Amino acid sequence: MGEFLEKLEREVLPLVARPSRYTGGERNVPRKDPADVALSFLLAFPDAYEIGMSHLGIRLLYDILNRRPDVLAERVFAPWTDMEALMRERGVPLFSVESQRAARDFDVIGFTLQYELHYTNILMMLDLASVALRAADRGEDEPLIVGGGPSALNPEPIAAFFDLFVIGDGESAVLDIADLVIAARADGLSRAELLARAAGLPGVYVPSLYEERIAGGSYAGTFPRVDGARVSAGNGVEVPARVHRRAERSIDYAGHPSVPVVPVTETTHDRLAVEIMRGCTRGCRFCQPGMITRPVRPRPIEDVVRLVDEGLAASGYDEVSLVSLSTSDYEELPELISRLNEKLFDRRVSISLPSLRVDRFGLELADGIGRVRRPGLTFAPEAGTQRLRDVVNKNETEESILETVDIAFGSGWNRIKLYFMIGLPTETEEDLEGIVRLVSKVSTVARKRRKGARINVSISPFVPRAHTPFQWERQDTADETRGKEKFLRERMRRERSVKLATRDPEVSFLEGVMARGGRSLCEVVENAFRAGARFDGWTETFNFETWRRAFDEAGVEPGSFLESRDPDEPLPWDHIDGGPTREFLLSEREKAFRAELTPDCRESGCFNCGACTADGVARGPAGREMPERRAAVSTPTSEPSFGRRERKVRRGDGNGTRWRVRYSKGAAVRFISHLDIVRAVLRALAISGLPVVYTQGFNPHPKLSFGPPLPVGATGDAEFFDLEFTRPLAEEEIEAKFGGGLPEGLGLLSVSALTSKRSPSAIAEGSEYIISDVQGLVGLSTKEIEARIEALRRVSEAEVPKGGKVKTVRPTEQILELVVVEAGAGDEARSGLKAPVLRAVLAFGKEGSMRPVDVVRLLTPEAAAPPQLARIHRTALLRRATGGGAGLEPVR
Repeated sequence: MGEFLEKLEREVLPLVARPSRYTGGERNVPRKDPADVALSFLLAFPDAYEIGMSHLGIRLLYDILNRRPDVLAERVFAPWTDMEALMRERGVPLFSVESQRAARDFDVIGFTLQYELHYTNILMMLDLASVALRAADRGEDEPLIVGGGPSALNPEPIAAFFDLFVIGDGESAVLDIADLVIAARADGLSRAELLARAAGLPGVYVPSLYEERIAGGSYAGTFPRVDGARVSAGNGVEVPARVHRRAERSIDYAGHPSVPVVPVTETTHDRLAVEIMRGCTRGCRFCQPGMITRPVRPRPIEDVVRLVDEGLAASGYDEVSLVSLSTSDYEELPELISRLNEKLFDRRVSISLPSLRVDRFGLELADGIGRVRRPGLTFAPEAGTQRLRDVVNKNETEESILETVDIAFGSGWNRIKLYFMIGLPTETEEDLEGIVRLVSKVSTVARKRRKGARINVSISPFVPRAHTPFQWERQDTADETRGKEKFLRERMRRERSVKLATRDPEVSFLEGVMARGGRSLCEVVENAFRAGARFDGWTETFNFETWRRAFDEAGVEPGSFLESRDPDEPLPWDHIDGGPTREFLLSEREKAFRAELTPDCRESGCFNCGACTADGVARGPAGREMPERRAAVSTPTSEPSFGRRERKVRRGDGNGTRWRVRYSKGAAVRFISHLDIVRAVLRALAISGLPVVYTQGFNPHPKLSFGPPLPVGATGDAEFFDLEFTRPLAEEEIEAKFGGGLPEGLGLLSVSALTSKRSPSAIAEGSEYIISDVQGLVGLSTKEIEARIEALRRVSEAEVPKGGKVKTVRPTEQILELVVVEAGAGDEARSGLKAPVLRAVLAFGKEGSMRPVDVVRLLTPEAAAPPQLARIHRTALLRRATGGGAGLEPVR
């Protein structure tokens, strides 16, 4: 493992964008020795780290599995395209975030199936892990590959690649799978025998035990294999004709993490997320999540408050998101927000609600969630006319929409977002015009109520999905979608306060194919992967031509999957029970064509959707008791990895309110950005409870002044920030409370009282660095290196790359000192591998500064090794000498 980490840090991570995606170092990560557990479980999210760590589901399963002393759970995310290329080039296997352990060494790899366009990333991750892509080709020593999440409700397009799927909620299911694998190993079962037993678990679908059948040249359904049933019967298991969705009976305190893992790098949703309710019975006819998560299961208000308290104490987040498919339908929401504000307002922690309905948004709610900050609000009218809103069962009127917008802008919000769909069943041009008219009316309200108000309008094409009343409907072609988007852009062009966002029609086309396809798509997905398809949900990486060729090679016509289906026609997911019955879905489809509304069953009584029993309890097996939750993990304070290694807290001259903190950035966090360090410091301050002074305005935050940032990849022990407290404090209190909240790799070095108000950046004139591991200088003698240094210092101007552009540096002015402090092997033998060590003093200037990597690049212009591979460590931040002296001295 040591050699692997060394290779990763020296040869791979310095060369990729956002290396912090792969380095771990998060707070509150449980530490276990693989030798001490019976099962290792790798939770895999097939998208970038910042997306995956914003997903609550993987956090829930990670916490639940790690509560068991006999199970170790770690995580892995899809490496970005640059990282994948380097991993293949350097022979680096897919590895976990926590321990950098090879993915293939885990017993189980569980993929989150959140989105259909993740499918090629799944194959990429399996391939990097040296795991056979197809389940039929896997050997006895390969991990069990499990999938679960919304896309598992139609698993057939990727059925060939998975050993088993979890249908529905995963909390109890992952514990059952863990028990199964541990028992199978103890009993000496083969892979086939283990899968046969797995088929008997509630909510588990083993695709290898099923087969598609063809009758008269057409798909006739998916049924248990005769030979598969025989194998299962031999293990005392009956393969079910239909696999019923698994649903937890309730969600309580025990099922939710109270000690969240806190990333050291920015994620898409950088906040504490607490699920307050699962399920939705509003009955929007296009909405798969609302159908497959029934019934509604609220978390008791006392549990929510407790989880927020504990989560913030362990994380230091400044925002709490109350998560649900329809958060504003939580019956006790006003009381909950009031109670949370009593606790959070003085700590400047804001509350956000990710999903709001216009009929539940009023002045009280607006005031409650806007007390600390007012981020954007999101509402989803879905359609522009009342007729079409009735078709999709979106029971919101234009009057209520405009009233809600008026309340929002009148309560201080500057920005709202509106979601609409195009291509919905029965849509006409009048409905498109309705979107234009409604947005225009919203814009008029915004101009009257708020100067500078902004309205972001998002247009998404309708994609019919399994287990919804619209699963039989056609989807617009890409050309039809393109025409409708053009129609809307042209008519909204004059609305200056409106920003319109549309989706790539080909992306939605591919979503529709994958959402309603069968096993014939497995070959297509594999073809696309092998042709280079990656991150298909990202605009910058999606290439539809790759997919077009993949369909052609497989002999599959993708447009056929977007056509309307006869309700009597078998569907590829009919053997999966998603909750609501076929009869209920057909009834809702018929109501849609009559533009007839179906009220919320919680208010109007049961409509016999089939998802729950008469008393409102979810159908299916009862959930398991959750393992005892884990305590907060204390994070050790690391020491500097180079240079001054002694940890000494320097005392100031006495008590005060303004302080300067000196800290180190060690090897564990060398690949995080300066903004990531700022966020880590802010969270540590929040955890400490120290009385920090905040800024004023709509977005209050602690008043901190940081010194000049270190580049990504560099370490240092001359890093500073100044801050102010609301009352005088002693150094001992600051040290005791603040240091423990820092992530591994950031170390507290000194705390000193200030009398001057000038920040570290304001007084800094330059920095001193130690530069080592410069591969381009290996084999050169000290005299040869000094000759290069002398030549470089005579250069008045040079151009170097930066962020995809070119910038000008001035070595003569900006290099104050550059010397060899440790000779390389070239002084002894030209064939040596040891690189020399340099010391550089670089000046800051009004037009920017010269970076250490620029020095390396200009010293080694012909070197094959990229300059980013050099190790850089800041040893001092320099200021003008005080007391009238000449030269520079270290900032204290």
